[in-house]
Amino acid sequence: MHNAHRVRQAETRQRSSPMEEDTWGRDPSVRSMRRVFAAMEARQEQSLRAAGISPLDGRLGQWRKTALHLFQQRWAESAHSGTCLTEEDVTDLFVHSLVTVLERHCITVPSDLLPANPEVGCLVEEKN
Repeated sequence: MHNAHRVRQAETRQRSSPMEEDTWGRDPSVRSMRRVFAAMEARQEQSLRAAGISPLDGRLGQWRKTALHLFQQRWAESAHSGTCLTEEDVTDLFVHSLVTVLERHCITVPSDLLPANPEVGCLVEEKN
């Protein structure tokens, strides 16, 4: 009996698609954040590749952690000050944060990869 129950559960999981189980995915704010995270990931990869940094570089974990901390600080500060950031602005803020951390470690990222929005750049540069 116990084994039959496990088989039925496994069959049910196989039949249902991940999207059917993803009730959070219907929430517009969740979908927005997923787009932001996907864009952040893509832009991070692009920036690291342009800077010639291997995904296996041992320093990368600490740099990412530091960039994430800086990004979270600046995003919270901008929200607290009433600045409304679009999805693209949030992604740009993360890229600026990552580039700031890389530059602190003498890693150069081509300037054409930096977002063109000067207001977002100022958010990171204000306290650095």
